[in-house]
Amino acid sequence: MERRKFVSGLLTVGTVAVAGCIGDGEWSPTIDGGELTLSPGEESTITVEATDIGGFSFQPEPEGVTIETDLSEINVTPPPDSGGDSDPPQWYWSSRTDVTVEAPISIAESVEPGEYQYGVTVYLNDDSDRTVQEEFDLTITSS
Repeated sequence: MERRKFVSGLLTVGTVAVAGCIGDGEWSPTIDGGELTLSPGEESTITVEATDIGGFSFQPEPEGVTIETDLSEINVTPPPDSGGDSDPPQWYWSSRTDVTVEAPISIAESVEPGEYQYGVTVYLNDDSDRTVQEEFDLTITSS
């Protein structure tokens, strides 16, 4: 009889532990950013689409490359519900969603031609350590 209670207790604890993992579920967002080719002094727009995310941020950009992150200057659809005070800023949604970010990018006159990358980080949600990072090619040609 005691053995049944013990085994039953183990099964209950195991079920709760597995349920906790299932509640977070598998998370495999997709991130699609455009590859850009620009010259020093040139400006363009980056478009990044991400699916099934709870948060988004650009990674620090290479020296001489500026990606606008002021929400009043860019287009984020749907608009974030909150944001983290960081540089670059982090934006969060109250539930996981599909997001499109369109942000101006400018290249300083002093940037040497070459291959660079810009990157983004997406978050499971605003209080999770789970992230996915992706980088996209940025080619700087001679002017």
